[in-house]
Amino acid sequence: MASKMLVPVEEYLKMSFDGPAPEYLDGEIKERYLGSTPHFEAQERMLEFFRSLKVSYSIFAYPEVTLRMSPSRFRVADVAAFGERPRDKYPSAPPLVTVEIVSEDDRHVDIQTKLAEYHAWGVRHVWLADPWTRTLSVYDAAGWHEVTAFELPEFGAKLSAAELFTE
Repeated sequence: MASKMLVPVEEYLKMSFDGPAPEYLDGEIKERYLGSTPHFEAQERMLEFFRSLKVSYSIFAYPEVTLRMSPSRFRVADVAAFGERPRDKYPSAPPLVTVEIVSEDDRHVDIQTKLAEYHAWGVRHVWLADPWTRTLSVYDAAGWHEVTAFELPEFGAKLSAAELFTE
């Protein structure tokens, strides 16, 4: 069995990468998969949804943002939306929303683990968009379950699967 090479967090933060930024999980650098057109289209529509809320509610949404979940865990969200503009290069306070968008090579167990971590960290709305099956899911106190729309009741905002996955 091959052993994993652990990298100090300071070294990870100084690295540059070809392709998508990897995550840093307790010393291990975890590669992320490149998205494809369906992934990027869903990501862009999510950003448009949050842009529509920015003026009225000061919501700031970013693609591919690296989140400092602890001193030794850095996750990269496909989209993260904050109730105020983050001050740090790697935000260390949970965003209001994280959105993961399924890529062709994503593993179910990895996605579930990541969503559970976001929820445990304190992210209020943890969402998963799957452009391959055209389904939406949320991770909340009841666990991971499919929904017909993403909702932000505190802002009166809703985004259905049909709106997110239009062609």
